[in-house]
Amino acid sequence: MNRFLYLFGDLSDMTGVMRTPLNQHQNFVEPLVRWLTPHGVNFLTSTFVKDISFAPSARRITVDGFDYERDGAVTSVAVAPDDIVLVTTGSQAADLSPGSMSEAPIPRPTGRSWTLWERLARGRIDFGNPDVFFGASRIPDSLWVTFTVTDTGSEFVNKIAALTDSEAGRGGLVTLKDSGWVISLSVFHQPEIIGQPTGTSIWWGYGLYPGRIGDFVKKRMDQCTGAEILEEVLRQLRFDAQLDAIMASSICVPCYMPYVNNVWLPWSSGDMPPPVPEGSTNLGLIGQYVDMPREIAFTIGCSVRSAWEAIHVLLKRGPAPPPVYQGQYDPKALFGALKVFLSSPL
Repeated sequence: MNRFLYLFGDLSDMTGVMRTPLNQHQNFVEPLVRWLTPHGVNFLTSTFVKDISFAPSARRITVDGFDYERDGAVTSVAVAPDDIVLVTTGSQAADLSPGSMSEAPIPRPTGRSWTLWERLARGRIDFGNPDVFFGASRIPDSLWVTFTVTDTGSEFVNKIAALTDSEAGRGGLVTLKDSGWVISLSVFHQPEIIGQPTGTSIWWGYGLYPGRIGDFVKKRMDQCTGAEILEEVLRQLRFDAQLDAIMASSICVPCYMPYVNNVWLPWSSGDMPPPVPEGSTNLGLIGQYVDMPREIAFTIGCSVRSAWEAIHVLLKRGPAPPPVYQGQYDPKALFGALKVFLSSPL
């Protein structure tokens, strides 16, 4: 609440939330890659870092090499003491499995996303505890099933706009709080991707409790095809008159995501490592599984701040990250939130 108190005054229409005109990959990642490549950055895709080695020392942590696997071959890279190594310790999208309109997603556990973190944390208390976030016992609480719908018709976007009094790309998530799966929907600003055909719309959603039985489709969400998930959503919205038309014009792709909710599960101090572990001379840890006091996991801001702080500490130059915004000290935000609370029905 303190971190985002300044948004409370616009919660009804979400006008204070900044959005990208297109999907975040094409708005952030692709332009960054195009800018960095001519500056000498070498991107290796389909590459798995297997291990990191450290120079012998009782008190200092200095990376002196790492091994990576690509196309079945393992390559060793030497790291000089003055080099900087930044490691992402895990991914909320780890072990995702897509399905189709006619097939439910099939879980494909590999554990590769956090294997390196496990090796780093073995015998080192300053590197956190990946089992807290990626242990198999956490999956029932961290699992979501998401789904993306591509629709060549206009029935759905017109009906949802009329229902919510909000055109595509405006407003926040629409949560069907009484649905068994607790479904949330987001209708993107169109087009969502470059080259999207005119008249085609893309929207997205997820189920917070995919292990429950649906209210209309009597199956667990994580066992449903895309067609079954779409039918459940449309019946929850009472779009029965438009159901056949929307089903005929839509492709719904479900995705099993076993760890996407794990950043919000209970964890203790020390389970996430700091951006620069104690004694590190050239290793920084970045991403969603780094302890950033007062910052909010899941946000781009959290990932950026972890990298900024790691670079600032390791290179010892440039400005430190600014303090994390705290709304309890912002009179304007407090006044705006108070107006919202006083005007809300009991």
